[in-house]
Amino acid sequence: SSKLSETEFEVLKAFVINVMERLHISQRRIRVAVVEYHEGSHSYIELKDRRRPSEIRRITSSVRYAGSKVAATSEVLKFTLFHVFGKADRPEASRIALLLTASEEPPPMAKTIIRYVQGLKKKKVIVIPVGLGPHASLKQIRLIEKQAPENKAYLLSGVNELEQRRDEILSYLCDLVPDIPVATVPSPLVTVSSASPTSLHSRHMILDVVFVLEGSDKIGEANFNKSKEFMEQVIQRMDVSQHNIHISIIQYSYTVTVEFSFNETQSKRYILEKVQQMRYQGGNRTNTGKALEYLSENTFSSNQGIREQAPHLVYMVV
Repeated sequence: SSKLSETEFEVLKAFVINVMERLHISQRRIRVAVVEYHEGSHSYIELKDRRRPSEIRRITSSVRYAGSKVAATSEVLKFTLFHVFGKADRPEASRIALLLTASEEPPPMAKTIIRYVQGLKKKKVIVIPVGLGPHASLKQIRLIEKQAPENKAYLLSGVNELEQRRDEILSYLCDLVPDIPVATVPSPLVTVSSASPTSLHSRHMILDVVFVLEGSDKIGEANFNKSKEFMEQVIQRMDVSQHNIHISIIQYSYTVTVEFSFNETQSKRYILEKVQQMRYQGGNRTNTGKALEYLSENTFSSNQGIREQAPHLVYMVV
């Protein structure tokens, strides 16, 4: 609505795209839908859409500013209930609606808010309202929040606060998702924990090595930096090249981030530069099972640059 300027709307879109970049979006894992609302609601991306994450972000960036006088919260909740989650086909999946609102819906129109939030609750949809700026309705936001114990409201001074509160909001969303059971990583595979740097220097050794670093609040930034130093020492001793040892690096806490993939340039100097640039992720949850499942289903697949003839080695640096 016009309670957000066009510039502020661009900041809002950038926040949504930034969150998407931190999620493992796919039809098997995390599905996303994007709905813009003002007097009515317009769906840009549906949960069933089979699109690449990069395409989803591109479509989101193309959403246009409406600048209408009214933003009908009740209408978008109704749309979410009957259209977004109306035919959701994964009963085991957590369902979350992140409602970014900057205005108050006129009272006569807002009477149905409770009905639709309760309808979403029956469909096991958790609604997270985020109030942006002075025109957001505290009363309507609290009304949404109290309809279910998992519903949690965030009140921000404006869109410029989204960036600094991003990890807090994202962490809560991820806490709503049940832990994934630890998966079995396919062989041939050797797992090495962090004890002392191992020498893997051999003139003709062919090996695909994955470093898996924990980056949660539990380990802390200081220990994370020590893990990075350990990893650097190990890589220094390796014969890294396009024809010998290949490296991939994953950081995990509540979500999994690929810091370096097998598809990238396999140069020791280049990889060490990437390690130096790695930033501590943080997060109040450690999902080791999710990290191992990602290894099994994604890292060790041919389209990720894995070599079938090469043994696979995993360093769990925890």
